[in-house]
Amino acid sequence: MIKTIDTANYNFKSKWNEMKTSLYLAVLMVSLALLIHTVSAQVQMGNLVVIVKPEKSFVESGQIPVLVGNVTDQAGKPVANAQVYVSTSLGISSLSTDTDGKFRYQYPSPLGPAQYLVNVHAQKASYGTGLSSTTFFVKGVHLVSAQQYNSKTVSGDKINLDPVASKILQNIEIAKRQQAAQEAKLKQIEQEKKFEEGQRQLANSQLQIDLQGWFAQLNPFTPRNAYATFVSQVNQTVQTIFWGQFNFTEQKTNQGLSAKTQVLQNGGSSEQARKAFIQNSSSTRAEIVQVNKDLNIRYGHADNVTQAKFDKYGNLPRS
Repeated sequence: MIKTIDTANYNFKSKWNEMKTSLYLAVLMVSLALLIHTVSAQVQMGNLVVIVKPEKSFVESGQIPVLVGNVTDQAGKPVANAQVYVSTSLGISSLSTDTDGKFRYQYPSPLGPAQYLVNVHAQKASYGTGLSSTTFFVKGVHLVSAQQYNSKTVSGDKINLDPVASKILQNIEIAKRQQAAQEAKLKQIEQEKKFEEGQRQLANSQLQIDLQGWFAQLNPFTPRNAYATFVSQVNQTVQTIFWGQFNFTEQKTNQGLSAKTQVLQNGGSSEQARKAFIQNSSSTRAEIVQVNKDLNIRYGHADNVTQAKFDKYGNLPRS
């Protein structure tokens, strides 16, 4: 295949081997004037939507470029405190979105005239990830007078013999490698996040298994189950009375816990909560005697006439 490249012939004062220009600078040198041009792309990965673009419409050579963007969910609601990774030719920088889901990235120094690609990767737990990219041009290179410009065509094997054409081809390959490296970094970040999420799910699954085993081991020792073991050894004719006493005690305990919680929710101290628990969970001797009377009558172990002979302390009157 024949490759054709249009280049410019200039009156350079320096030697060819001293040229330290990039691919895009070489292309810009054959332009009449360069204006800022931006292309913003939005890619959705997971549940986040990321949009990024240059802050200014025009960037002159020597100015510091600034990128602005925002992160939202699928419904368009801003996502605050999302982690944002900005990948440029200078490396990867990390920042976070503000309460409105916005972020701002400023280059550390001015950029020379060229076209620049920026990739942005955002992520947040329970939201997923999002990816966006943008390109922009920096102008500032002007051609010499028209009399100094001549066009020529270099093709075939002559490309390797032309210094400018060779440099352009080299920079094309460098740009390809840089882009591939940037994409590899973003892919690695995504793979690491997926791995971390997988490990988190495995850990949670193991935790649930451990908790179920723990609860199974403790189940025989809960108050009701432990009491059931005790009651099973008591004469069956009075087991219902024992259970009635247990239910009464359990009810009083729950009343005490409810009172303690209420005090704490209202801003009370732990000492006030402790006193509220004791006050509401405690039973007087008269209450216990009355409960036992009622239980004996209910389950046929005594009648009202007999029970009425006992005083409030559970004693029979002396004759």
